[in-house]
Amino acid sequence: MIKSEQLDAATRAMGQVIFLNSRDSGRVIFVSLALGDPTLAACAALGSFTATSTSKFIGLDEKARKDGLLGYNGALVGCAASVFGPSYLPYMVASTLLGAAATPVLSASLKSALSQPQWTWSFNIVALTSLLRTRPLLESADGEVVSTSSGLGDLALSPLIGISQIFVVNSPLTGAGIVAAIYNYSPKLAVHALGGSAIGCLAGVLSGADISDVCIGLWGYNSALASMAVGTFFVHSRHTMVLSASSAAASAALFGAMQPLFGAYGVPCLTLPFCSVASACYLLEGHIPGLKLATEPHSPEKNA
Repeated sequence: MIKSEQLDAATRAMGQVIFLNSRDSGRVIFVSLALGDPTLAACAALGSFTATSTSKFIGLDEKARKDGLLGYNGALVGCAASVFGPSYLPYMVASTLLGAAATPVLSASLKSALSQPQWTWSFNIVALTSLLRTRPLLESADGEVVSTSSGLGDLALSPLIGISQIFVVNSPLTGAGIVAAIYNYSPKLAVHALGGSAIGCLAGVLSGADISDVCIGLWGYNSALASMAVGTFFVHSRHTMVLSASSAAASAALFGAMQPLFGAYGVPCLTLPFCSVASACYLLEGHIPGLKLATEPHSPEKNA
């Protein structure tokens, strides 16, 4: 029988994808994912539980495991496997199990190598290792082209969809559920998330990006993550809010550069723009007056 401790850690890991160390937030996120894509939600849960169980089996840091920090990359691997992986369910499950099991090992290695949070580097490494072989976007490009039109209503919903795209879901309902989970954990962090996604979408429009890409949230998710990272790890201040907005714009700019480059190889750039910008922001403490890293990162309301 599955131990409640393992389920608790795996549920927290669902929330830790977006910096929420909360079992309740993880549950709300899972339900929100299921509303948008039930298969993806199941793969995300499987990936989270697999990564968490692997970290326990090989004896990795117990506190990090219980806080969900060794499972969230596995959840994202499950999301990517559902969308970009094999459509045949047994292969999809196998991809999730193998990929998720590798993430806590990579996280442990990165902890020794990096002097900052690990972000979603492990997810990117594991997912891209597989996707660069299968090149799923090339296969979709060879298929039938479906014509779509995007209006002002679609554009207005793009920040919400951008938040759902953190989990590779294209649904404003899922985005709204995730925002509700964030707001319940920290209202100010919800402002970072929605504001960051909106800035990313606006940057896409102003840069002349394909409006359909903006409307399905592709320009918003990296920016939302970067803004949330700043809100989570820095003490709340006017300088932090400026950095949050700047990181969202920088993530969008980097996404605009990476998207065609990775697309040429038939793969998405996933959360590489977020990881790169968040790493740069984290290193700014001591260089810009007014920016201070929190002693025990939690949320803008509690950071000190």
